[in-house]
Amino acid sequence: MMRSLSLRHSLFRILLGSTVLTAGLILLSVWNATDDLVQQNLEKELAIDTNILQHIVEERTKALYASTKALSTAYEFRAAFASYDPPTINSALQTMDARQDFDFLVMLNLQDETITSFPDDILVSGDRSFGERYRNIDPSEITRDYVFMNDTLYHAVVAPVAAPRVIGYLGAAFALNDNFLALLSEVVQAEVIITSDDNSARVLNSSLPHDFAARLIVRSDREINWFRIMAQDESLYEVRELELPGIDHIPVKIRIALDVSEQYLSVLDLQTVVIVIALGIIVLSLAISMVLAKRVSTPVNQLVTAVNEIAEGHYQEPVKSDDRVSEIGELARAFNTMQARIRSREDHILFQAQHDMLSGLYNRHFVEEKLNQRLDAGETLQILGINIMGIRTINDLYGYTTGDFCIKTMAQRTLSWPGMAARLAGGDFLFVPDVPLDETAIDAFRQQLEAPVEFDGLVIPMKVFFAHLSCPSDGDTTEEVFRKINILSDESKQHDHWLIAFKEEMQTKYLRRLTIITELKKVLTGDQTELSMVYQPKVHLQTNRVCSVEALIRWNSASLGFVPPDEFIGIAEQAGLIEQVTSWVLDRTLDDLAGFRQQGYVFSVAINLSTQDIQRPELMQSLAAKIAAKGLTPSDVELEITESDLVEDAALAIRNLNTLKAMGFHFAIDDFGTGYSSLAYLKTLPVQTIKIDKSFVLKLASDDSDQQIVRTVLNLAAVFHLCVVAEGVEDERSLQILKDGGCDIAQGYFISRPLTVPAMYEWLGSTHYGIQRTETT
Repeated sequence: MMRSLSLRHSLFRILLGSTVLTAGLILLSVWNATDDLVQQNLEKELAIDTNILQHIVEERTKALYASTKALSTAYEFRAAFASYDPPTINSALQTMDARQDFDFLVMLNLQDETITSFPDDILVSGDRSFGERYRNIDPSEITRDYVFMNDTLYHAVVAPVAAPRVIGYLGAAFALNDNFLALLSEVVQAEVIITSDDNSARVLNSSLPHDFAARLIVRSDREINWFRIMAQDESLYEVRELELPGIDHIPVKIRIALDVSEQYLSVLDLQTVVIVIALGIIVLSLAISMVLAKRVSTPVNQLVTAVNEIAEGHYQEPVKSDDRVSEIGELARAFNTMQARIRSREDHILFQAQHDMLSGLYNRHFVEEKLNQRLDAGETLQILGINIMGIRTINDLYGYTTGDFCIKTMAQRTLSWPGMAARLAGGDFLFVPDVPLDETAIDAFRQQLEAPVEFDGLVIPMKVFFAHLSCPSDGDTTEEVFRKINILSDESKQHDHWLIAFKEEMQTKYLRRLTIITELKKVLTGDQTELSMVYQPKVHLQTNRVCSVEALIRWNSASLGFVPPDEFIGIAEQAGLIEQVTSWVLDRTLDDLAGFRQQGYVFSVAINLSTQDIQRPELMQSLAAKIAAKGLTPSDVELEITESDLVEDAALAIRNLNTLKAMGFHFAIDDFGTGYSSLAYLKTLPVQTIKIDKSFVLKLASDDSDQQIVRTVLNLAAVFHLCVVAEGVEDERSLQILKDGGCDIAQGYFISRPLTVPAMYEWLGSTHYGIQRTETT
């Protein structure tokens, strides 16, 4: 007969069995749930770390790409490479390495042989190993590839060097070495290991000590279990291989190792607590056992629920638990810390993907997406392109730290207005107001932006230009919006106005400017007959003799027809072509002047210099050398500079002009009276001549105001003992007025139109004006 048990014993047995069973199930449930959570979060974290690693390598490659492109296209570097001058090439490579901190730079010839490398102990001259390892050298474009040399993985960029034909290649690379992997490890908060792709799995580079990394690789296939956790195994790492694009041809493997000991050790602590609680329940009373069971099982179940939520990607809400059991609370805090780190990394990556890191504004890519969405939705938008003028000058004068501070300040001021703001590039911002702004509001916006910026004891004046677009009428795609902002920015350089709205004719002008730049480049870089020089005689009014001629450039384009100098010279200055134009004018004019000298003519020639010309000190030595090579002297040449050129940087202009004056050159202020001249400039500038602008001379015979202006200029010149040239003389009465007023020299169509060299010789032989000549042999 079965022995009956008391209710207390039965209950005790039931509770005891339930307690033991519950404790066991809790332990098993926690272990399985925790293991699942760790594995799921591990996969997420590994995916995030992989993306971060690829992003960092990509950003490093972009910087490598930009610097390699800049150096390979630089004129001085191409010239040095074309001459195969190793010292010059090495100097350029060292400069590039100092700026970008590259690990390896190499120059290759067209046979993929090494010319020189930096450091020079990696490759020697004639070595073909780099060219053979690099798979896709292309003479038409810049390429990139992974290269494995000296047990080290490099990410390289190779750019063709053209002068203008491809004459070789410039290669630059950074190494995925221990230092790089250590820095990378700090960012991704995981260890990175590079091993050989063979049975030995030899560690080549690692963010960990190589011997420890090797042990991790060997133990990577061992499953993490309870016994390893109890033994506090030091190698509680999850190791995964990383598939990096473009590396499949390299005999290496890249692995990411994540330390998971913290998560599993927290589980061990929890298990210990649960066991202690279970034993306490057995020893203590049934009531206490029931309370303890409830006290333990409830928070654990809460953790399991929260862990499952995290495993599904819902980690915005913190894990909540009963802190009366400290170990469970500690585990909950550990999970909260883990999910906070994941969320922080995702937020950081998202911010980097959407924002410009310097200004904090949206970047071009993100604002392009947002604009496309709003334009596709049919929204009517007011778009303002904001150009911070002179930011490059600020960088040059005060340094990039100051320039960056100015950009940050302008960004903060822009953000004070409600709307969407982005930095496109350099000093170019884009702003889409929430509510369209009228011109008064835009002017207030401008005044706020143009407030001086104070930094490190400096007070820096700011100036901005606004491009105004109304969309979709002015553009229904971001590509069209950005293109028209560029057109308006180009238009602003032609007009002194801070706000310009788009008009269709601006696009025609912009396209013509681009065509002029393209055609002018072709003309200047090849053999051509489109450019020519003409010469307009000047007559001394007291002797009635030809004393000088002014050299004037003409361009008869095969595709554009006649292009006025007033149009293409300004475009050449903005496009950086004026140095080549000036060089061509000097060479051609000095050749023609030497020809006049050989025929016995002793008159001088006047040559116009641009703003950029007088700011180039190297022009002085170049001009003197050209004149000496033709057997001429500086006194044979008079240099004409416009008033605006002098005022733009007076100190530099005076310094350079004084240097040229010391060499024997004479100077004239061209178009006098139309710019910003002052008595101070006439007093300090080393000029001997002023030219009255033709706008005051063309109607001199009939306009009393022009006559008064001319008399004033002549009286002023007499005070400063300056020679006066009047251009634009169209009739005999104007010539007589100038002569009676004391003008020294005149030029204009009444005397002669501008003439080609053959026509000039013919005119000199038939004119009634006096011609001074020397005897020729």
